[in-house]
Amino acid sequence: MKRRKKLIVLSCILALAIVGIITEKAVAQHVDKINTIDESVFSISEDEVTQVAVTKGGNTAVIEKVDDSWKNTADTDFPVNQDYVAKIFDAFKSVNASFIIDDVEDYSQYGISNPEGKITFTTTEGTKEIAFGSFSTIDEKRYICVDGGSVYLIDTDLLEKLSGDVEDYLDRDKVEEYSQLTAMRVTGASKVNVVYDPDGKYTYTDTYDYYNVSDNEHQPLADSKVQGYLSTLSHLDLSKYETYKATEDDMAKYGLDNPTLTVTLTGEIAADDDSEDAVKSVNQTLYFSHKDGKDKAYLCFDGSTIVYTITAEEYEDILKVNYEDLRPDEVVSIDWTKVAQISAKIDGETNIVEVDHSGDGNKYYIGEDKVDFISVTSKIDGLTLTEAGEDYNKGTEELAFAITLDDDDATVVNVVMYQFDGDSCVVAADGKVVGLCDRSSMSNLREEITSAILNKGKDK
Repeated sequence: MKRRKKLIVLSCILALAIVGIITEKAVAQHVDKINTIDESVFSISEDEVTQVAVTKGGNTAVIEKVDDSWKNTADTDFPVNQDYVAKIFDAFKSVNASFIIDDVEDYSQYGISNPEGKITFTTTEGTKEIAFGSFSTIDEKRYICVDGGSVYLIDTDLLEKLSGDVEDYLDRDKVEEYSQLTAMRVTGASKVNVVYDPDGKYTYTDTYDYYNVSDNEHQPLADSKVQGYLSTLSHLDLSKYETYKATEDDMAKYGLDNPTLTVTLTGEIAADDDSEDAVKSVNQTLYFSHKDGKDKAYLCFDGSTIVYTITAEEYEDILKVNYEDLRPDEVVSIDWTKVAQISAKIDGETNIVEVDHSGDGNKYYIGEDKVDFISVTSKIDGLTLTEAGEDYNKGTEELAFAITLDDDDATVVNVVMYQFDGDSCVVAADGKVVGLCDRSSMSNLREEITSAILNKGKDK
């Protein structure tokens, strides 16, 4: 009897062992079902969503829809960039996958148990969630899991398009991408009144499109410098701010109720997609405030509640917008095919050079003697200002030349160069001091003119 009981016990133990072995083998031999697909595995529409939560990099941003506008759930005064949110929905309107993995038992092998990111869409009917796992070792595609079910390999890494940092959702102001700047007015610590008038007849040349209007006078500006200043504004670092919900008291606190500099821009930008027009006109005004000795300045866009912080160095760059900062570097801009006469005065002696446009290229004569003035005109073209301004004391006159244009008015462009110091000369154009130029440029031009005159008639 005892023997029989012992056999029964041993039989039960053996049966349990066999079941354990079979179970262990079944678990060890489990293989997730992997199949190739080429289809959309997730879709969402902005219209059906009331809340979006994004977790990434240890941060979570939650936004919710309030009166058809997206707000920061933690602070509804936080200005959310609606276009940024729209791009998220655009990315998830149809998520395409190349592989599907069913019957997953171990999500950790796909990085889903501890996902690198997660996005949850809340609708009136519940929630839809995507967890972002690791990359596959074969084709470097991202694993995702939809609503805790199947795992997919997606064609595009959508996690790159997401941020869990709510700061990335801030609707920061920006200088518009102007296809054409038509006006710029600066007041305060710097002053300029820029207009775009490519057809204007304000000077002897049609080289310039931008002018500074001062006392009804149109002063030509370098197109590249105007565009360069616009680029400086566009590239200001607006990543730091003091507040995103500034009140009148805040504006006074940061000195923006009485700004030290005001910049107003007018121009054309690309029109909205649903517009019949290709461009539209916009205006922007930027207010700056800075106190001497401080290492930072403040900026606010008109109509915005965000007060930005910029460095004192950036503010100093913004101040470089007076006429002297934007005027052309070249002393003159001449189309030599439209010149009738050149006169040059050195040491009190004046020589007049006539220009003959017949045949190929210009030919230059003093009386009947031909002179080589090609290199002279080249050196005149090369005269540039090293400093612009009016407050320079003129010394002895060293060189003067006048260029008479072949137009109905026989327009004359006069340039006189005076001693200043060992390195520079004072330059006056049409009777007004415009700045300094390198003394060696003046000396080289003077020598070239002298040589051409001395050798007149030698090239028959």
